[in-house]
Amino acid sequence: MRLLTHNMLSCNIKGVTNGFPLRIEAEKVVEKQVDFNADFLKNMFPKIEWKALVAAAKSMGYTDLPDQAESSMIDSEEFLKKFHHALLQLHLEEGALICPETGRRFPVNKGIPNMLLHEDEV
Repeated sequence: MRLLTHNMLSCNIKGVTNGFPLRIEAEKVVEKQVDFNADFLKNMFPKIEWKALVAAAKSMGYTDLPDQAESSMIDSEEFLKKFHHALLQLHLEEGALICPETGRRFPVNKGIPNMLLHEDEV
C-alpha cells in the first residue's frame, strides 16, 4: 500500500469522529520504482494532508520529508523527488493501520489493507 492510498483512508467505524490519519504499524516495507512525474506530484500536493504523510513516512523509516511544506516548495526538484519517494515508492507490504480513536487494527497483507468492518461496527 502506497502512502498516497494511506493519506486518503480513514476509520469508518460507527460513531468515530476522529478516524484520520490511521497510524501505521509497519512489519515489512518495500521500495518499488515508479517513474518520476513532476506534473502529477504538483497536482497531488494540495490534496495531500502533509502532517499525516510525514508521520506515515517516519513510521516506515523515511525521514527526509520536511515537517512542514508550502506550495512554493513544489518548484524544487529536490523536494519533488523526496515527495515522490514517500508518496509513491514506499509500500507497506505487511503490518496494520490503527484507528486513532478506537485503536482498532486493520491488517495489511501483501500490500492490501483490509478495512472491512465487523457487524457491530457498521
